[in-house]
Amino acid sequence: MTPLANHFSPAFAVTASTVKRHKGFTLIEALVAMFIFSWISLAAYQILDQVVIAQEVNQRKSAAVARVQRVSWQLASDFRQMVNRPVWQGQNNLLDPLLFETGEYLIEFTRGGWSNPLQWPRSDLQRVAYLLDYHPEAKDSDSEYYNDERLYLIRLYWQVLDRLEDSEPQKQVLIGGVVDFRTRFWDQETSDWSDIPMPTFVAPAIAFYDAPTAVEVSIVFENEDVMTHIFRVL
Repeated sequence: MTPLANHFSPAFAVTASTVKRHKGFTLIEALVAMFIFSWISLAAYQILDQVVIAQEVNQRKSAAVARVQRVSWQLASDFRQMVNRPVWQGQNNLLDPLLFETGEYLIEFTRGGWSNPLQWPRSDLQRVAYLLDYHPEAKDSDSEYYNDERLYLIRLYWQVLDRLEDSEPQKQVLIGGVVDFRTRFWDQETSDWSDIPMPTFVAPAIAFYDAPTAVEVSIVFENEDVMTHIFRVL
């Protein structure tokens, strides 16, 4: 080996090693890496999006189930505790214990068991009624129910049992999207259901509706679902 070769060989070897050690990604490798990363990111986003959608659906279903349970509880609390107590509306107007499809209400009756946790000086009896109507806030432009054209099942109750003729009831919105509210009453004489309660005669020409033995309540919704309960009057 010549002295000239010995002089340049180490430099050449160092340069080749340095070039090999600092070699980077090629353009194709970078594109492939970016494609894989994008695909993984897209898959992760889709999974996360599906999880969020499923969570929202479950929350809506849970809220709907809770709302139906509250309505069922309220119906049971009212209809199971119907009592034969007429009420005065004004001085000369005595209302039967049970009014069925008279006036503006679908049904109106007296119930017992009105809870009184604060021990107010009042009766444990309460006069309640049910009707189908638009939401009370449907004409309020600041309400979320503004221009809501759905029908709601509304429960009404009076703060006092015997009331004045102009006494206004309190309104309690139970559930929306209702198209029909049906009641049937158990007839002990025929051992069958009747669309109207059996009257109790107190005089040859005077009759009023008494509290029935059992009541069947059905709520029909816009989506054609039907919720039916049978309550035995205690």
